[in-house]
Amino acid sequence: MKDFILSPIISDGMIIQRETPFPVWTSKKVNVTFSGKLYESKKTGDKWLVILDPVKAGGPFVLELSSDTESFRVNDIYAGDVWLCGGQSNMEMMMQRLADDFSEEWDTFASADLGSLVVRQFKVPQEFDFSSEHDNISGGGWLSATSDTLHEFSGTAWFFAKNINKKYGIPIGLINTAWGGTPIESWMSSDALKDYPDKIQKGRYYANPKIRDEVAGKTQSAINEWETHLKNEDAGLKNQWQSLKTNTSFWKDIELPCNFSSAGLNDFRGVIWLSKDFDISADFSHDDAKLWLGTIVDADTVFVNGIEIGNTAYRYPPRKYIPKGTLKKGKNRVMIRVTCNNGDGGVTSGKPFRVFTDSETIELSGTWKYKVAAAVPIRPEDFFFQRQPMGNFNSMIAPVLKFPLKGAIWYQGESNDSYPHDYEALFQLMINDWRKKYNENMAFYYQTGQFSVNQKENEVNKNERCLPFFFVQLPIWKEASENNENSSWAIIRDAQRKALSLPKTGMACALELGEWNDLHPVNKKDIGYRLYLASEQVLENAGNTSPGPIINKIKKEDKKIYLSFDNCGDGLCVLNDPPKVNLIANPCLRTLEFDESEENENNDISAFVSVITEQDISPVRLPAEIASPDTISVDLSNVKNPKKILYAWADNPIDRQLFNSEGLPVIPFKIDL
Repeated sequence: MKDFILSPIISDGMIIQRETPFPVWTSKKVNVTFSGKLYESKKTGDKWLVILDPVKAGGPFVLELSSDTESFRVNDIYAGDVWLCGGQSNMEMMMQRLADDFSEEWDTFASADLGSLVVRQFKVPQEFDFSSEHDNISGGGWLSATSDTLHEFSGTAWFFAKNINKKYGIPIGLINTAWGGTPIESWMSSDALKDYPDKIQKGRYYANPKIRDEVAGKTQSAINEWETHLKNEDAGLKNQWQSLKTNTSFWKDIELPCNFSSAGLNDFRGVIWLSKDFDISADFSHDDAKLWLGTIVDADTVFVNGIEIGNTAYRYPPRKYIPKGTLKKGKNRVMIRVTCNNGDGGVTSGKPFRVFTDSETIELSGTWKYKVAAAVPIRPEDFFFQRQPMGNFNSMIAPVLKFPLKGAIWYQGESNDSYPHDYEALFQLMINDWRKKYNENMAFYYQTGQFSVNQKENEVNKNERCLPFFFVQLPIWKEASENNENSSWAIIRDAQRKALSLPKTGMACALELGEWNDLHPVNKKDIGYRLYLASEQVLENAGNTSPGPIINKIKKEDKKIYLSFDNCGDGLCVLNDPPKVNLIANPCLRTLEFDESEENENNDISAFVSVITEQDISPVRLPAEIASPDTISVDLSNVKNPKKILYAWADNPIDRQLFNSEGLPVIPFKIDL
């Protein structure tokens, strides 16, 4: 790219927003040719600007720029819909992590009409700045989705984009700004945080590079010292326990998978070595064998027959290793060196824990041998500048809001669970601030573009409509539990629901799409589809029931409370009470399965609803039933002074079986009576 083009977004393969003026900022005066029209840049401040006329969806186009001394072409440009894709790790999570579950996505490129399958991603560099909002991002480039590149795409964004492309056949651009582990305030400007001066002060504190260097240096030094001490203390490394010569028969027994506290290792920090011997046939030793060990807290190195086959440095990624060339007929040994940082180490239950080929599987769960190799103090905490207020907005969002967009999709909230009551205000402040800044930028382009007066006025008025914003409501997480009014994830879910009060917003309820034992659920296909449903409902007035049933009316009669819902479709139903219509109306909703043999003639949902009374703060289960297609009734006759009714109000509510006829779950609720 020539230096006079200021933004890396203007590069080969880019997608521009259709039917919207498009800005080209340069550092010098240039002439621009695009779609058969010649433009001359105008001085704007210390830069130069050309506003390209709107074009309809299609392409490829070529953008030609020339100055007195040089010229440059930007090739393979398409016009379509461009989406900002923001949030934390569940938006960032790439298709590579989903390949084992959704391998058919790679087949798309062999069977699809590639003329209409144009989906491209621009990955914004992960950077922060606490001083000021940036005009441009520092780098990056457009990546076209192919069988060779799909693994790099955000899974949530890909499935969202694919549904739109499939229906309308228009190119889709995805500007990926996500960053794992980040709280919402890191994506907010100082303007949005004006009511939170402590957060602004915290962010600005790290604007000083000397302070950042000092913090980073001290943090890394402490971690390096801890890791060196751990390595020096590790008897397993000193004595090479990974060797097949190691006699493990005298090691203690442990049943895996489990949290290590179940073996009496309460609050353990240090290194544990785990060993298991198993036998395989001659056929099993072929190179297609895989070793899956779920997830391990916190870090691991894995050996097969004394040979290291892989390692993972932190707790969340699935351990999927290839023991190529290490397996043999007869006895084999897998050895895992596990580092526990802060006392909650273990091997996660409920995950695949096996060695297998396409034709044979050996389960590894059961009795293992273990030995403690080192016990050390708690590991010093990492420090992440990207988690501090304002930094990511300034570097990664502000520059993107200077380009025309169709809308934004958002998947975030997990990292705010330690202070969930702030999320309602913060989330709406962020959305409104993004919209304000985006509208100011777009109004400027319309006003300075080469339009007739009437067209200009019309387009400026049209642009005053706010930037569409669609988001994922948090799914389940952790062990299933009873309703709990103080559940942080339930509070954040409700804060997300309340953001639907803002215009041009939509929500994808992901409640049952999560995994109790994984912060990063695999089923991004249905999440992407539900984001698509939300966008269709808001932008195209589609008749779907997104985001799912939401309470719209409460009525008390005698000793019963009647709760009525919007978005019920052909009616409410219980998970084990299949309705008369096909619940899986769209094949993307693969996770919803109904056992037709389990009829529930009375529509009894007595286990679903709980009530908090004046006398007892613990929820009490009450009889309830589906009274009509859009209403449930709760019998209050056995309680005195009921104060609140809760449904699916826990990090992972044990009861969440109410759905509508389109397979969308009832949105969790807490009602103050």
